[in-house]
Amino acid sequence: MKSQKPRSIFAKTLAMATLAIGLYAAPASATIYNIGTVSSTPYINSVVLPAGNFLDNYNFSVSALANDVAASAVSLDLLLGNMSFLHINNLAFSLYDGSNTLIASSSGSPPAFDSVLSVGNYHFELAGQANGLSGGAYLFSVVAVPEPEQWALFAIGMGLLGVMSRRRANRS
Repeated sequence: MKSQKPRSIFAKTLAMATLAIGLYAAPASATIYNIGTVSSTPYINSVVLPAGNFLDNYNFSVSALANDVAASAVSLDLLLGNMSFLHINNLAFSLYDGSNTLIASSSGSPPAFDSVLSVGNYHFELAGQANGLSGGAYLFSVVAVPEPEQWALFAIGMGLLGVMSRRRANRS
């Protein structure tokens, strides 16, 4: 039986280590969600993930009528005693515009975003490491926050409805 050269063994070991590190660093889960145009009705999505790294994308567009956008992500932990069945480490998200330029990023507890955006297409990249015994879970929400002018118009409209109903009540 012929023995292998030390150089060949080193090269094979290095190749295996590189492959193992690459597999660990690569996302275990990558899903794309298409939200459509954000509105004042919140988009809420709960996701359960297998153990490992993940990078989920949320594509959306912003219209001229609703361009103040708020978003938040929360890790949904399931703990029983000392055992963590569902948990996510390093939950964070980044916001990119249609040309894939980074606009903002957020991490922390929980990561959140609120800003006025130009009309166009955007996407959030939500990343973390699901490291509970059964993986991890998170809740992501995005909503268009009405501008003060819209609230003022709403209040005026409600006031006019109240005046009209009072007049009708006084007539009868």
